[in-house]
Amino acid sequence: MKELQKIKFCEMFLFSMIFAGMLSLPLAASLFKSEETIMNFGKIAATIPLHVEGRYIKDAYGNTVYLRGVNKVEFCDDPDGTWMGSTMWSDENVKAELDVMKKWGINVVRCHFSIELWKYDIGPDSGHPASPYCALSAREAIKRFVEFAAEKGIYVILDAYSVKCYWSDGKQDPLPFPPYQTSPGAAEIISSVNDFVDWWRSVARELKDYPNVMFELWNEPSPPDTRENWMIWLNAAQQCINAIREEGFNGIIFFEWSMGVYCNIYADGNFPLGVAREGYTLHNWLREAVSNLTDPANNLAFDVHLYRFGGGTGILQGEDMQSYWNSTHAWNYSQIKMAMEYMGFKWAGETLNVSLIVGETGCDLGWKYSNPEEYQHEITAFNNTLTILEEWNIHYTAFWWRETGAFRLHNGPPNFVPTESGQILKEKLQT
Repeated sequence: MKELQKIKFCEMFLFSMIFAGMLSLPLAASLFKSEETIMNFGKIAATIPLHVEGRYIKDAYGNTVYLRGVNKVEFCDDPDGTWMGSTMWSDENVKAELDVMKKWGINVVRCHFSIELWKYDIGPDSGHPASPYCALSAREAIKRFVEFAAEKGIYVILDAYSVKCYWSDGKQDPLPFPPYQTSPGAAEIISSVNDFVDWWRSVARELKDYPNVMFELWNEPSPPDTRENWMIWLNAAQQCINAIREEGFNGIIFFEWSMGVYCNIYADGNFPLGVAREGYTLHNWLREAVSNLTDPANNLAFDVHLYRFGGGTGILQGEDMQSYWNSTHAWNYSQIKMAMEYMGFKWAGETLNVSLIVGETGCDLGWKYSNPEEYQHEITAFNNTLTILEEWNIHYTAFWWRETGAFRLHNGPPNFVPTESGQILKEKLQT
């Protein structure tokens, strides 16, 4: 039955490509132009497998693709996710929500998912605490979601987030294996690095034939920042990459380290902008990751997260700087650009020649009522951050596609009215 599903999916993919050519010969011909840049796959009938070429991500025809999208996190909470406000899966709900994403201009969705839900294929009759909240098993739901996304021209990044899920008290584990787990009982599910490698092997085995899928090994690996822990994660990641490739998955794999980046901004002769100094930047780990990780498919990219109040736009140091800008964190376009350059965003592409995605960047709407002026700084900073990422041709997925929480981008189904930050994102995606 599973083989039949794969055959049907391949037939669907090939038919949609042929159908696209029948509808528009100029469009079909343009896919073969190496200089063509594709900003939004929502206008194309189906997704095309992607690969890394230095700092760029390209499709099979040599077209440069810029991934622009959102994070959707419910697969780490619920076996079949939450769609149109319901935790009970229906194909219609999933397709309807993907239609909204497509209308916004989204061409990639980064999805957190949990190890236990996939490993045990938790479903409605599993006896698991999550069972009453789903209508479909975890593996089947992810496969259907990926297929429906492909029909809309949307790519999917599956990033492992936690060993356990929300319904079994899962936490955001710093690393998925002992002694770094924080989810209670997590060691019963993943007891070693080898268990984690075997888990990724199972994911690759079942999803290797889906052309729109990419993997991210672990979301925000953040044990204590020691040399020993860095080497443990680097070695574990290498084993996962090898296992994924041995199973025949050739899509892009993303590697990440730490919770994100930050830098400090001090006043100097260039005041009021100041100068960026110190902090935790891409220079701290990216060069060594690039030089030590090897990928048999040569299809490895890197992820970094960037939040303003995590210091990603620059932390203003000293009373004079903070008084002038009326904030502790930068929000001005030129200041943010200086901070991001110091943290290595341009350096990653221009010097290391690697493909970089900002897997998470968001706007904290919680300031709206507690500090309206800071809220305006946060909104301005979000707009400026996305502007700079687009100027530098860096991929990004905004946090998050959900109607709850401080980082919400919309106000929920059925209309998905964008928040102020969501409207900024929507306008960027549609420009």
